[in-house]
Amino acid sequence: MRIISTIARHDLRVILTDRSAVMWLFLMPVAFAVFMGLVMGGGGSASDVKTTLTVVDADGGPVAAMLIEKLADERLVLNHVEPSAAAATPDKIRTLVIPEGLSEAALAGERTILRLEQDPAASPEAGLVVQARIVSAIATVIGRLAEARESVGPEQAIGAADLPALEPSEDSVVIESRFAGEAAVVPSGFAQAIPGNTVMFVLLVAMTYGAATISGERTGGQLHRLATSPASWAEIIAGKIAGRFVIAAVQITVLMMVAVLAGATLGLNLGDHPLSTWVVLLVYAAAVAPLGVAFGARFTDPDRAASVGVVATMVLAALGGCWWPLEVVSRPLQTLALAFPTGWAMQALHGTISFGRTLDGLLAPLLALAGFSIVFTLIAIRSLRFD
Repeated sequence: MRIISTIARHDLRVILTDRSAVMWLFLMPVAFAVFMGLVMGGGGSASDVKTTLTVVDADGGPVAAMLIEKLADERLVLNHVEPSAAAATPDKIRTLVIPEGLSEAALAGERTILRLEQDPAASPEAGLVVQARIVSAIATVIGRLAEARESVGPEQAIGAADLPALEPSEDSVVIESRFAGEAAVVPSGFAQAIPGNTVMFVLLVAMTYGAATISGERTGGQLHRLATSPASWAEIIAGKIAGRFVIAAVQITVLMMVAVLAGATLGLNLGDHPLSTWVVLLVYAAAVAPLGVAFGARFTDPDRAASVGVVATMVLAALGGCWWPLEVVSRPLQTLALAFPTGWAMQALHGTISFGRTLDGLLAPLLALAGFSIVFTLIAIRSLRFD
C-alpha cells in the first residue's frame, strides 16, 4: 500500500507543478462553465425551462383555441398534431389530448376532461412541471368562462364572443394526468453547464496529461525501471491508476467548492445535495482513471497520445451530454450515450442537481460507472507493458 501511495503522490506532484496542467485542471473548467451557463440561460431551474408539448386538438372550437393560446404563454413549445395523424407521430414525450366537444361543454358549464399522456421513456418529475403549466393555462380559460357567464347572466347561454380576457376563477374544466411512464425535464443554464464541463474536463485531463505521462514514462524507460524495483507489477498498475484518480479527485473537489460558493453567492440552482453530486463525480473519476492509463499505454509518442486524447474527449463529451442536454437529441443518441461513462455520469448528475435525488436514487448510473471502472482497469492491466 505504501508503494501505491508513493507512486500516486509522485504523479500528483508532477501534474501540479505543470502550470499548463493546473490551468486545464481548474481555471478552464470554471471559465467554460461560466460561459456556457450564461449562454444556456443562467440559473437553470427546471421550472424556468421551455419544454415541448404535443397538442392533439379534436375540438377545434373557441375554448380549445383559447387554451392553446394560453399554453404557449406557459413556457411550453407546442407541437400541433392533427387527430388523424396523432397515432403515427413519433417522439411524443408529452401529449395533451383536447377532446371533441370541449368548447360546447365548457360554454354550457359542463365538466370536461383533458388527457395528458406521457411517454414511458422519461421521468415523472417533468410531468409535474408540465402539468402545473397546463393547469395554469386552464385556470386562465376558466376565469374567462366564469366572467363571461357572470356578464350575460346565469340563465343565458354564452358564446365565443362573450369571452373576455380575465383573471383565473373556479374550475369547470379539470385535467386528468395519466402517467404512462416518465417525461424529461431539460436542464439548462448552470444546471447543465457546471456538471457537463466538470465531467468533460475530468476526462480531458485523464486522456491528455494522464495518458501522455504514461506514454512518456513507457518510452523514456521510467516504467521499466519501476518494474525492476521491489514494487510488484500489481502495485505499479494500482499506483498509476490511483495517481490519476487522486488527480481527478482533487480537481473535482476544488471545482465543487467553487460551484457551491458561486451557487450560494449568486443564487444558482445547483441542487440540494452537493454531497451526492460530489460522490457521483468521484465514482466517475474511478472509471476515468484507468481509462487514462489504458489509453496512454497504447501510444509511444506522448504528444500523439495527448492530441488523440483531446479528440476522444470531445467525442465522448458530445455523445455523453456534456455540451447539451441529452433530452434534446433523438432517442437513438440518448441510448448511445449510455455506452459511455460520460452519459451515465450526466444522467446521475442530472438526477441529483435537477431532481434532488440522493445516492439511493442513483444506483443504476453508479453501478454502471463502477462497471466501467472494472472494465477499464482490466484493459489497463492488459495494455500496460514495462518494456
